[in-house]
Amino acid sequence: MSHTVARLAAALAVVAALAAPAAAAWEIAPHRAIYQLDMGSARMGSQVSDVDGQMLFLWEESCDGWTVEQRYRTRYLFAEGGEVDQWMTYATWESKDGRDFNFTVRNATGGMTDEEIRGVAEIGGDGTGRVDYRIPESHAEALPSGTLFPTAHTLRLLQEAEDGGRFFVSYMFDGTEVDGLSEISAVIGDRQPGPKEAENALLSRPFWPVQLAFFSLSEGGSEPDYEMSVTLYDNGVIDSMLIDYGDFTVRATLAELEALDRPDCP
Repeated sequence: MSHTVARLAAALAVVAALAAPAAAAWEIAPHRAIYQLDMGSARMGSQVSDVDGQMLFLWEESCDGWTVEQRYRTRYLFAEGGEVDQWMTYATWESKDGRDFNFTVRNATGGMTDEEIRGVAEIGGDGTGRVDYRIPESHAEALPSGTLFPTAHTLRLLQEAEDGGRFFVSYMFDGTEVDGLSEISAVIGDRQPGPKEAENALLSRPFWPVQLAFFSLSEGGSEPDYEMSVTLYDNGVIDSMLIDYGDFTVRATLAELEALDRPDCP
């Protein structure tokens, strides 16, 4: 379950790139955000009766790439009794041309590390790619033509939204699992004007409601593994998420938000 939560956040780890279209009306804002996690709803027969936790999202810019770090603490209570505390750290770097990507994931349950994933990936000039896993086992896998890394995916999503697009479907690789390739289907709602007197200037921007469905290519099912509804601002900030796992939902509510400085690049 911790893999799923990390993959969801990675899918919307909003970053910018020098390769962004010059005509884009939006401008990505590096930022630090903290989200509170709690139970949204549970369907009949759900094994999970309650959820609480916290997610830290840290996005920083360097002169040649973008660094994203996400940390999670999630506590699951079960209908038949008992609870599980899960911790995850997910750190990535992606080049500004969207060609190179490296990732590290650590999962812990009850304070004990039970999984670690590390690797690097690249996209070639023909659009196809390759991922080399270093941990837990050294092996390589091919990435199909058109695969995007999280930075490039979010930039394309924002550009589609700004251009008035309603649908966007793409492969995305984020490294959150040994099989980290997904197909993401996005439905983009109408552009909404941001509040003029928001408490935080990062939230005084236009935004779009976006629905995303995540499909695992390894399982090949017609139903999504999970879905997510978000409010996505044109500067990349997300102030709310509703994550639907099928038998229960989890809300992620923005609790803290601050802008981060940009580097002084030549």
